[in-house]
Formats: sequence, C-alpha cells, structure tokens
Amino acid sequence: MSSLRRTLYGLGATGVVLGLLALAAVLTTDHNQQDTKISAVTTLLIGWSFIGAGLFAWNRFPRNRLGMLMSAVGFTWLLGAMAFANVPGVFIIGVLVGSLPIAILVHMVLSFPSGRLEDRLARGIATAGYAATTIYMPVPYLFLDTTSLEVCDPACPENPLLITNDLGTANFLFGVLNVVGLILLTMTVWVAVRRWRAADRDDRRTLGPSLWTAVATLFLFGSLLTAGLLGSDDPFAESLYLVALAPLASVPYAFLVGLLRAKLSAAEVVAEENLRLDAELQERYEELRASRARIVEAADAARRKLERDLHDGAQQRLVGLALSLRLARDRLEVDPAQSAALLEEAGAELALATDELRELARGIHPAILTDRGLGAALDALAKRAPVDVRMRHAIGERLPRPVEPAAYFVVAEALTNVYRHSGSDEAEVAISRRNGTLHVEVTDGGNGHADPLGSGLGGLADRVRAQGGEFEVESEPGVGTAIHARIPAGGTQSVRLVPPPEI
Repeated sequence: MSSLRRTLYGLGATGVVLGLLALAAVLTTDHNQQDTKISAVTTLLIGWSFIGAGLFAWNRFPRNRLGMLMSAVGFTWLLGAMAFANVPGVFIIGVLVGSLPIAILVHMVLSFPSGRLEDRLARGIATAGYAATTIYMPVPYLFLDTTSLEVCDPACPENPLLITNDLGTANFLFGVLNVVGLILLTMTVWVAVRRWRAADRDDRRTLGPSLWTAVATLFLFGSLLTAGLLGSDDPFAESLYLVALAPLASVPYAFLVGLLRAKLSAAEVVAEENLRLDAELQERYEELRASRARIVEAADAARRKLERDLHDGAQQRLVGLALSLRLARDRLEVDPAQSAALLEEAGAELALATDELRELARGIHPAILTDRGLGAALDALAKRAPVDVRMRHAIGERLPRPVEPAAYFVVAEALTNVYRHSGSDEAEVAISRRNGTLHVEVTDGGNGHADPLGSGLGGLADRVRAQGGEFEVESEPGVGTAIHARIPAGGTQSVRLVPPPEI
C-alpha cells in the first residue's frame, strides 16, 4: 500500500470519528433552537460527502489540490458543528470554525478544475476569505457575552474569549465581517460567471455542474449575509440557511463529476510531466556543457602552473646542479678541496630538487593515495597541512578509483583555502561512508568569505559533480565556512566516525 493510500485511509477514519463526535454534540445540545434531527442529518450528510468525495478525488488525481480542498471543507464543516456543544471551549471552537468551509469553497470555485489559483485576482479573493474567517473571526467575540444571546434557549455556553461585554462593538465588527464576506462572495460569483462565458463548448461541459452548484450555494450564503445586514428576523434567516444547504450538499459530487470530465487525462498529465522533464534535462545539459568547459579550462590552468613550477623550481635547480657537477669535474685534479665543496653543494641542490618534485607529484596524484588508500593519504595530508587539522574518518575498505582522488582533493583544496583566505589556524575534517555515499565535510571558524564560484571551489564542484555527486559551500561572514561533498561510492555501509590511529 502506498504512503498516499495509507494517508487517505487515515483521514477517512478521522472523518468518521469526527462525524460521530459532531453528531453527539448535535444530539446532546441544550442551547440550540434548531431541529436536532435536521441538524444531525445535514451535518453528517454534508461533512461526510465532502470528505468522501474529496478523498476519492485526491486518490484519483493526487497532483490536483481540489480533492484536498473538498476534504478540508468536510472536516471544517464537522468541526463547525461543535457550536452545538455544551462545553464552552468546544462551543467557541465550533463557532469560530463555522465560516471557514465557505472560504475553502470559494477557493475550490476559483481554482477549478486545475486546483491552482491561476491569477492575482483569484489569489487575492482566496487570501482575503481565509483572513476574514480565521484571523478576523475571533475579534468580535472579544466583546460578545454569548450567554446573553437570544438565539440560544435557555442560554449559549460562556465565551472563553470574552474580554469585555460590548454588544455595540461586537455588532459593528460582525457587520464589517458580513460586508467583507458579501463582497468576496459576489466577486467569486462574478469570476465564475466570467469564466463560464469565456469557455468553449467542451470547457463549459466540464465547468457546468461544478460552477453552477457552487454559484447557487454562494449566492444563497451571500443572501444570508445580506439578511443579517438588513436585520431580518430569525425564522427567515433559518429558512434561508436550510435552503442553502441543499445545493451545498450536492457540491462535492458536482465537483467530482467535473474533475472526471476535465481534460486532465493520464496522457495529458504524462505529456505535461514530459515537458517538465525535458526542460530539466535541457538545463542539466547546459550545466554539463558549462561544467565540461570549466574542467578543460582548469586542466589547462593546472598544466600551465605545473610548467611554471617545474621551470622556476626543479628545472632551475637541475640546471644549477649540472653546472656544479661540471665545475667539480674540471677542478677535481687541480683543486680537490673545492671540487668536494662543489659536489656537496650539488648534493644539497639534488635533495631540494627531489623534495620539490615530490611535492609536485603529490599535487598531481599522491603516491600514498594509490598505495594505501584515502584514509592514509588524508592522515598524511593533515600532518603536513599549514593549519591544525582535526581529522575524523571511518572509510572502511578501499573505494572505487575515481572516488578517492575526488575526496582527497576536496580536502586538500579546502585546507589550502583555510590557510590562505579564512584567517583561521585550525580546521575540522569529517569523512564517512553511509548508504553507498561518501560524505566529506571540511569546516573552519574563519572570516566566512569563501567564494563558491571561485576557481578553486568551482573546480572542486565540477570534479565532484562529474562523479555524480553533490557539492555545497556554506559561508557566513564572521562564522566560518563549511564545505560539503557527497560522492556516490557504492555499497550500503553506515559507519560511525572515529579518530584515525596515530602514525
């Protein structure tokens, strides 16, 4: 069973339980004057219809948000029934949530059939609706003593939100809320009618059952708000409310039919996904081309640097060595003492040239990395690093051939950057192999001005990504720099970091 299917089953079970709790609240109320049988039937019918249709649509069209929205209408509708409860805290929750299902229904109408709010006007209406029914809704209740309301018989439960009883202020705030709600419902109906008029014949067939049932529902609830503003008597408002419930109960089924008719077939979904994948592939291709160009440029730069190092270092020493040996040969019989001094000087030059060549060889590919593996090479690198290095690694057996050099040079270049640019005299290196991936992390507490696009770090990023890995640089001024590399290394090991043995 997929994770989505398990989630939907869980939500369905939650909806059943919530419906039973709402039913208990309706049947045991001692303050609501409505017919409890009618209230019980409408509460469960509307709540469970929205939840059931929504979960079905969610399972059938998981990428479309309408199923989620329909389910949300059902859940909030059942929560709103808690206004029948006799417990003050539960009662006020139901009162505050009571208008939220209409705001979600507005969202559904504006986003049908794609499930997305396509333009700024739709997003603005939906946002204002949610703000009015969540953020603004509690405000009037700060000034309303619910125990004095005539709508309850004998009295509504106490209002836990009450700060001071000021009926005039509460009525004014409710009036503002009704005006805002009426404007938003009118705008939603206008947007729906405009979409209908602009649609072609096939689109009207899709939009028809959904939009018109929703429009009828919103029109009736807008009439309820108008009646409240005009001060209509309670029996009329209650009758109008019951009339509005009829189209509301049909909305989830109408929307479900519309979704099934919509031009969101599996083939079109696949085509849309293919377009997205093509765009991603093209982006990856362009990135690969740029990366290859940078790798070639970096290789050319490395060759030029190697040529300069050889010319200015070992080559000059070897030329000097050749001259010293020639002079020593010429003076061997004439001045043996001077010849011996020249030979000693030539030996010193030879040792220096050998050291320089050894350092150059390490920069190209250290022999210890080939002979003893990444762990030993990193330990040796830490010992000769120009900063103090706290090295932790647990690598296990030898890694694939391309992986070890990539990880080694990530650490080497990072330590060089710490010494040259960070201002820190210490660094920490952590290497681990987990679930087939080699994790490399180098951190310092320096000035944190590392440039991820610089030639050094940029070259490392290209090297790691060429192995199919990931490379990240976190550098915050005044905090330090952290370099993270994740390189596919095969296997499924998961080991604990331990300090390396002393050598």
